[in-house]
Amino acid sequence: MQENENIEFKELYTENIYKEIVAFLNSGSGTIYIGYNDNGELIGLENVKETEEKISNGIRGKIVPDCSVFVSINNATLDNKDYIIINVSKGVNIYSLKDKGIIKGTYIRNGSCSMPATEETVKQMIIKNSNITFETSVANNQNLTFNYIREAFMGINIDINNKNIMKNLFMLDNNGNYTNLALLLSDQNPYTVKVATYQSVNKTNFLDRKEFGGSLLEVYDKTLSYLKINSATYGLIDSSIREDIEEYPEFILREIILNSLIHRDYSVLTSNIINIYKDDSIEFISYGSLYGNITIEDVLAGLSTSRNPHLQSIFMRLKRVEAIGSGLRRVNSYYKSKNLDFLVNALPSSFVVRLPRITIDKLAAKDDYKIIIDYLNINGEITRKEAERLLDKEKTTTSNVLSKMISDKIIKKIGKGPNTKYIKI
Repeated sequence: MQENENIEFKELYTENIYKEIVAFLNSGSGTIYIGYNDNGELIGLENVKETEEKISNGIRGKIVPDCSVFVSINNATLDNKDYIIINVSKGVNIYSLKDKGIIKGTYIRNGSCSMPATEETVKQMIIKNSNITFETSVANNQNLTFNYIREAFMGINIDINNKNIMKNLFMLDNNGNYTNLALLLSDQNPYTVKVATYQSVNKTNFLDRKEFGGSLLEVYDKTLSYLKINSATYGLIDSSIREDIEEYPEFILREIILNSLIHRDYSVLTSNIINIYKDDSIEFISYGSLYGNITIEDVLAGLSTSRNPHLQSIFMRLKRVEAIGSGLRRVNSYYKSKNLDFLVNALPSSFVVRLPRITIDKLAAKDDYKIIIDYLNINGEITRKEAERLLDKEKTTTSNVLSKMISDKIIKKIGKGPNTKYIKI
């Protein structure tokens, strides 16, 4: 017998036992053996009756809500050694340690470990348990107008003056009250996007500031328009063919803005942030981490979950995007094709995407990188003279390329003088 997602061993009774019980209540059935070491060997336990009573009292006093009906405590003896068995069934509520509260005191089972649930996971558990979502809850503000979105709906022959249509769109509840989804789409929507422009990522040279409000659709349209205006297009001429290179391709801006609005957490009244670093990148920060217990790797593979499915459906109806769900995967594929990387980071309470600025020089530099990396993949090492021949560049230019690859931690230099060579890190 060994520890797994359903079995936990404890040598002695400690207060940590209630954390394990909470985790099993929230995640699924499990058994806790007290008197066993981590290797599953029975070592025995003294004062089992006293410990059993202490655990029973602790379950009633330290765990909320009451979970007594889902927990049974028994003692047993094997080879003259006493031990305690705690059987836990999955509860019907969200359980937490009373003294820590629901946010910090909620635990879940992860493999053979019990770990604190993140704030985002707790929110999802609450929503799932109550079957209530932000979108379908009644809005605090019932004095709403829909001038901006009404015009957009008219373009696809949908009349949102019709109450039945608004109910079908989940903008009205069964009692005729505006929902939070209606609030987001109304002219009175309180959630804005703030854009700040800096010369560089160190934020020492501030250039401009904008804030876009109104209907979420209007916020989307205005934000996209502003970023397009602030994104240059270069003409790259190869032989007789001209290719336009955008610093930030429009389809990428659409995908990232849309994702930041549709998938953010609207339970907290705060603005999405966009930082434009003129010489480097654009950074998008939206409130709320990943939704639905998926990872960044899942998202980049094309897996999609939706925190606000009705909002997502409306944006799809309005044809503001070709498809939702493959956005980050498409963006990732695009930058990979350019040998560039973009940053995706899921923080505890926010989601961050940073798009690299595309320039002709950067694309050319990455092409040089690829040539050298391809050579190293075959030959293992390269000299500067070999690099000059491959790149068809002067000594100084080639040395700069190699130095930049070293600073980017792609290659490293070995040897000195005429024996200097470069290998992959």
